[in-house]
Amino acid sequence: MSPPGRPKGEYRSAQHEGAPLSAAPLWDVSVRKALESGGHRFALDIAFTSNANRLVLFGPSGAGKSLTLRAIAGLLRPDEGAIVLDGKTLFDSEARIDRPAGERRLGYLFQEYALFPHLTVRQNVSFGLSRGLFNPRRREALAAADRWLDTLEIRALADRYPDQLSGGQRQRTALARALVAEPRALLLDEPFAALDASLRVRLRDELRELQARLGLPILLITHDEADVAAFADDVVRIEDGRAVADSLPADRNSAMKTSARNQLSGTVSVVASGAVNDEIELTLTAGQKIIAVVTHESTTSLGLVPGAEAFALIKASSVLVATDLGTARLSTRNQLRGTVTRLQPGAVNAEVLIDVGGGQTIAAIITQESARSLGLTAGTAVIALFKASSVILGVPR
Repeated sequence: MSPPGRPKGEYRSAQHEGAPLSAAPLWDVSVRKALESGGHRFALDIAFTSNANRLVLFGPSGAGKSLTLRAIAGLLRPDEGAIVLDGKTLFDSEARIDRPAGERRLGYLFQEYALFPHLTVRQNVSFGLSRGLFNPRRREALAAADRWLDTLEIRALADRYPDQLSGGQRQRTALARALVAEPRALLLDEPFAALDASLRVRLRDELRELQARLGLPILLITHDEADVAAFADDVVRIEDGRAVADSLPADRNSAMKTSARNQLSGTVSVVASGAVNDEIELTLTAGQKIIAVVTHESTTSLGLVPGAEAFALIKASSVLVATDLGTARLSTRNQLRGTVTRLQPGAVNAEVLIDVGGGQTIAAIITQESARSLGLTAGTAVIALFKASSVILGVPR
């Protein structure tokens, strides 16, 4: 039986791969809201659950993604339903629970960033700590605000105003403001929509790495399949105010398909504890090694100790392919050597299947042009490269 207030036709997403099973999902949303404006009526009737730390609501403009995000944030009151985050009830119409937005401890990044034009970067970030209507003093050095200025590498911009910033700098400022109050989760409304194509690619990577470092759950909404392929651990597709179970588009060459994961098995060989996260080294069957960055909590809950069996999950879209690194110095920690066993061309992209030894393979999605320029054919010796932050670890049941 569905919980009280849960609409019919619930979409229940797959458990976040590698996450420990728990009694309550991380995200549990089921809301209804009828809206009318200018004679136009729209009915939001959405329900989904997920354990993903990087959850994406995907769908066309006008589907109800932003309304859902506003309801979770406490900026829109549903007519009925329930919103539960990591076991904590934020809204429940039957129980008459409706926690104010300020008590939900959710960071919210607006699509246009909503920076105050008359405040400096430091003042905008500090405003996230304000409890009244006053503006923080321009040179007020709040330790928490400065910490996020440093983390997001914008301390040098502290005294600039929004109109003196680039698009990426404005996004980092808005992100610092959302994070300064130490939220339990972060809600992002089309965070890359206002950026040019090259900047979107770079900031997607930065956001993914930041999430991996912080271990902070993020819910992102987008209409761009490239955002899904680059960021999502789990996807909920929204159409006409409802979550639909068919999360992938029909086009097999769509970027959505690149969110499929590789799974490589091995044994934990090294666990190195850091200030925020742990670095786990996984030795594969054939002796090659994978580095992953996980939270302290995940290390403990999954039992990641030397000698433990584990597996690594990596998106095909996160894997780069090279034939010769030469003397290049790269930031990618993981470099698996192998041989191409299959090259499957599509309309735009190509899937490259690489044998990395021990009966294990890893797939990469690259453009057709890249496959041609690298001269890839069956038998070509290659190197599969991917960042430690793109690896999700799991353990056999």
